Amino acid sequence: MVFDHDMTIVDSSYAIMAGFNYVARHEGLPEVSHELTMKYIATPIPTYCEGLLGEYRPEWIKLYRSCSEKYERELIKPFDDTVPTLIKLHEMGIKLAVISNREYPQKVLERTGLDKYFDAIVGALEPYGKLEYKPNPAMMNALLAHMNIKPEHTIYIGDADIDVLFAEASGVRPVGITKGNFTHEDFHLLGVWKSIDSLSELIDIANEDSKN
Repeated sequence: MVFDHDMTIVDSSYAIMAGFNYVARHEGLPEVSHELTMKYIATPIPTYCEGLLGEYRPEWIKLYRSCSEKYERELIKPFDDTVPTLIKLHEMGIKLAVISNREYPQKVLERTGLDKYFDAIVGALEPYGKLEYKPNPAMMNALLAHMNIKPEHTIYIGDADIDVLFAEASGVRPVGITKGNFTHEDFHLLGVWKSIDSLSELIDIANEDSKN
């Protein structure tokens, strides 16, 4: 099982909100709510700027990134069901990995203590060098080759359309999780294999799949 990172195994929405509110305060703009932040989860930063701050200015990305590490360190937390589920899946003998569009996801996972639950952690610049971002399948291809695992024996769990497209391009089964901004209906319109509300549902999925 391979997992997306943000809004799949961790709640990063409050860190994102804090970062954009830092920009808002700096620019004298109204601060944004968590509800509005969630509306634009998993969209590119320019789209976030337009939706949350009313327009996009390139200099705001630099401003946002200047404070993002601090807020991520303080505010990114694993979802309540993350650790119990990962422990159970590990006990079942399932290989676990993370693939994220973050360039260096290892450091973020170490901060939350989640790194120890995964057999591999892959980002756009680690550990295999520079790879194309999702939905290009390069990161999945590199991971599966390194672990000697076939795509048909793999699922990818993510919270957004880009994750479904990534899984399909990689030849693995996509599982959508509704912790971001996509509903079960949204995911099924995208053609997911399954959609879930909680990571804990993966335990039953793994048990069912092992019987087939």
